[in-house]
Amino acid sequence: SMAKVGYIGEKLDLVIKQGSTLGPFTATMTYADEVTPYDLTGCTIRGQIRKRALDPTVVEDLQVTITDAPAGQYEFGLDVAATTAMVAGENMTDPASKYVWDMELVRADASILPLYYGGVSVFREATRV
Repeated sequence: SMAKVGYIGEKLDLVIKQGSTLGPFTATMTYADEVTPYDLTGCTIRGQIRKRALDPTVVEDLQVTITDAPAGQYEFGLDVAATTAMVAGENMTDPASKYVWDMELVRADASILPLYYGGVSVFREATRV
């Protein structure tokens, strides 16, 4: 998956199965030409899931690792403990299963670039301890 340097980021909806690992997904950040890697040296990437965008409470922080800064490569996802803790309704159309997320790049100069945003649907786990 490619992330472009832009204004609002790229829409990407996530489907999470309770009690399973989400990702890690590998992404490469490029300039608008979609070829030239964006050097992530000195940058951090953060992402959060909330019930609604304006909610003060963070449901989960995405686990993000910059794997090759000069090449613009990073990974993001959630571990089993994080997905298990997420509440899900009886089906994915149930409001209890609906969340929102986004992810942003914090550059070395503290300026912020949006990367991804979208909805999150959590699929209920039937097999559990």
